Amino acid sequence: MPGSMQSAVLTTPDQTALASVRLKSEKEDEIDQRDLSPREHTCDVLIEVTKLLSKRERCKMPSDFVVHIPIDRSSEQIIDCAVSVASSFDAHLDGIACVYQSLDSVIAFEASAAAVAGATEYDTGVELAAAALDQFEIAARRAGISHGIRTVCNSPYPASQTLAETSRLYDLSMVAQPNRARPSPNDLLPEAVLFNSGRPMLMVPYIHVGPLKMERVLICWDGGRPAARAVHDAMPFLHKAKVIDVVTVNGDDSMVSEVSAAALIVHLARHDISAGVQQPTADASDIHNAILSLAADKSSDLIVMGGYGHSRLREFILGGVTRGMFESLTVPALISH
Repeated sequence: MPGSMQSAVLTTPDQTALASVRLKSEKEDEIDQRDLSPREHTCDVLIEVTKLLSKRERCKMPSDFVVHIPIDRSSEQIIDCAVSVASSFDAHLDGIACVYQSLDSVIAFEASAAAVAGATEYDTGVELAAAALDQFEIAARRAGISHGIRTVCNSPYPASQTLAETSRLYDLSMVAQPNRARPSPNDLLPEAVLFNSGRPMLMVPYIHVGPLKMERVLICWDGGRPAARAVHDAMPFLHKAKVIDVVTVNGDDSMVSEVSAAALIVHLARHDISAGVQQPTADASDIHNAILSLAADKSSDLIVMGGYGHSRLREFILGGVTRGMFESLTVPALISH
């Protein structure tokens, strides 16, 4: 008994210390294993949430654009602008060129001077369309964006209606501003797209050069339905802007309205968009010039506006301010009806 007691006294401290170390190590391993699993689970959850948010953000962003490329004048301006917009949103961009057939060539059924002239004009149009689409593809490849091309052939009015219907399945259509100094069959297209596509339209002035900038945006606001549609169609652009001004021509601060400029400012703030208000005055016939003058003073890169018109039989006729903007535009404009 004494020997066993002595043995116990001599060996217990070391064994106890060793057992304590082992127990501590095992407990730490267990703790580490218990901690590791929740950490891994947390990382997995964060990854899934990030993916979900990323998908949600992508859903808010436009991802499918079309640009209507004129073939009877330089197309470099609108191609550069369209490619830059698609690149900014990492969106797909289709380029469509239209070959307009004259009415004579459409109705001429026998070999005649008119038919031969029409055929020659058509062949020339096909060549011009191919050249414009080649230029588009070069720019799209250089920018590294997804893209496609298409050609439409018809007389001016049916072609404009076909292109307007085609535009219904795009997030944004980009068109060239008509040039009154150089009338073209393509001049029918902007009105057709605006009133018949149901989608927003970006009109690029014929004097515009280079890619589209989005740092300074001017919102034309009168509280109307087209203006409201334009603001919400332009949300992806507004989120990219650094400075935003809301212009209400002949506005009145003393008037309280559910759709006042002040109410719009509050609404934009809820979308994390800050904006200021500008209230120039102008005669009714000169409102478009007041807007363009303010855009110049503010160095605006983009105008956001509603496109107004009134129905005449089955066609929409541009309203006064909208027509004035169509004719005098100096800054790219996102227009919705």
